[in-house]
Amino acid sequence: MISKKTLLLSIILLSSLTCSAQATVINSKKYTSANFLQNKDYSIDLMFNYPYYKTPSTKARTKSAKVLLYELKNETKSLDFMMYGIYDQPDIFNEIVYLCHKPNIKLRGIVDVNTKGQNDYADTHKLKSLCCKIKTDFSQKDEMKNYYDKQKKLGYLMHNKVFVFSNNHVWTGSTNISSTCSGGYNANVAYLIKDRQVADLYRQEIEQMYEREKFHTDKEKIAKRNISLSDGTLLSVYFSPNEKIMNESILPSFRNAKKYIYIGMFYFTNQKLVKELISAHKRGVDVKVIVDASFANNYRYNIDIMRQEGIKVKVENWGGKMHCKIAVIDDEKVLTGSLNWTKSAVNFNDENFLEIKSKRIANESKNYLENLWMSIPDKWLKEIPYAEGLDSKNSCNDGIDNDHNNLTDKEDPKCIKSSKIFNK
Repeated sequence: MISKKTLLLSIILLSSLTCSAQATVINSKKYTSANFLQNKDYSIDLMFNYPYYKTPSTKARTKSAKVLLYELKNETKSLDFMMYGIYDQPDIFNEIVYLCHKPNIKLRGIVDVNTKGQNDYADTHKLKSLCCKIKTDFSQKDEMKNYYDKQKKLGYLMHNKVFVFSNNHVWTGSTNISSTCSGGYNANVAYLIKDRQVADLYRQEIEQMYEREKFHTDKEKIAKRNISLSDGTLLSVYFSPNEKIMNESILPSFRNAKKYIYIGMFYFTNQKLVKELISAHKRGVDVKVIVDASFANNYRYNIDIMRQEGIKVKVENWGGKMHCKIAVIDDEKVLTGSLNWTKSAVNFNDENFLEIKSKRIANESKNYLENLWMSIPDKWLKEIPYAEGLDSKNSCNDGIDNDHNNLTDKEDPKCIKSSKIFNK
């Protein structure tokens, strides 16, 4: 019987003829079963990642990555995915390539490209060159490219992180397939949803993008509210940009909050949300917000407004990002998905958004956010640390450019001098 390693090497050679490949597949390593990570009694398994590693990793060391690998390794019929991109995750990379070329498996993959035909994650194009069944979001269309060239922007994002398996399991959430997300450096949430109706809904979304080449504002509206899952969980699934996610889910959820709203969010710039949080705080709702340091430094105005109104806002100082997109409300509801709370994400990007009604999921998510909150010193309730600097632990020794200024670790003067000097 041919080994997987031998098959992968054969794929490299064959792909040079069929896909014009110029890439090399990294040798796959053996992987231990992750079946023990799944709970058969639950319709949704939760996968929280804490940002406590000191550096990114090429290893699939998070629970979400292990569960994804388990599903990939046990797939025998079909795989659909919408993936923003992939970088420095060889185990997951190799499994996708293997499935792409495995006989009798139907595979449909979608990845993001900008108006210049590029992806932020370097291994995305390598993967596409080795798998002809992967398509892009076509955001480089001539009419769109002309518009964005004038605006000096690079187009809408296909920002999903979704895998749909033939056993009707859906892996989704905020976790990108990268050394910083699935590799375990950033704070992230992911979910394994085990329901045929939900899986079919995601397949419909993939169908219109993959088969009909409809993306972004060209897409048709697909959504389903209050799907009753096997354990009593109620799940609503939305896809942007043609869903009114703000008006139909997020804003009403904030308006109806009675006890608390706890949020962990990478980027949110929507002013309606800020006003609604202030309103909730004024009527006695406990509002706590954890935001990413890069967001806080770029959009300090929003942070200052909330703090001035008495809302508790902590800015992370981990080194790794606060990459979650999650809110927990009143021990009853969780709002989550790939969607950052920005105008672009809601109105233009391809995203997926979940409204989950479950006391179990709400309580576990609340505990996760409370633990993250306690890990950040109270100093950052009033101040803002730099994403890369002496105040953000690990950021000056993690080998990445955390604040995107083209200076890494000790090359960045903020890793040599204190943030107080730069904040003057």
